[in-house]
Order: sequence, then structure tokens, then C-alpha cells
Amino acid sequence: MQRNLDSLNNSGVQILAISTDNLDGPAGLHVSQAYQFPVLYTSQDTSVPENYEVFNLFGDGLASASVFLVDTNGEIAWKDIGLNYTHQVAAGEIIKQVEMLGSS
Repeated sequence: MQRNLDSLNNSGVQILAISTDNLDGPAGLHVSQAYQFPVLYTSQDTSVPENYEVFNLFGDGLASASVFLVDTNGEIAWKDIGLNYTHQVAAGEIIKQVEMLGSS
């Protein structure tokens, strides 16, 4: 996401990451990678990934890597839920989906 942040921002997308990890590892990664988008940590409260139905899909007690596009009405307009822990969605696919939502 960070590599394509300019393109994503230009498409009108606001990036926000949510992690179920504790702060020990991800906070250091956030700093070392100089992420320019917020990362929220929910290791003590799994209600957010549970509400999005992406928590513990693989029996690992973690949220599955997922992308959600939420429209201006707060409704989920598109989603991609990870098939495994290495799952990533290309920024180009996200931009394509944003453009399709904008034209509908």
C-alpha cells in the first residue's frame, strides 16, 4: 500500500490498516517502513475483525488480510478477504474497484 499511496490517494481512497497483532512487532515495522497511513491495533479487542467476519478464519486467532471499500454512506461497497496469511491485493485492483464505484 505504501508504494502506491499517491495513486490510491489520488483515486479518493483513504487508507487505514487494522492489525490484531500486539504493539511489539507491528509498531516497529510501522516506524521502519515509514508508513504514511494510520495503523490501528486491536490485539486486546477483536470486535472489529469479528464484526467484519475476518477474525480467526484459519484458526490462528488473527484477522485475515482483507481489504474493504466503504462508501460515503458507511456501507461496504467491495471487499477482498484473504485466502491465506500472505494474501495481498494489488493497489491497481483497489483503484479499479474505486473507479467502478465512482461510475455507478
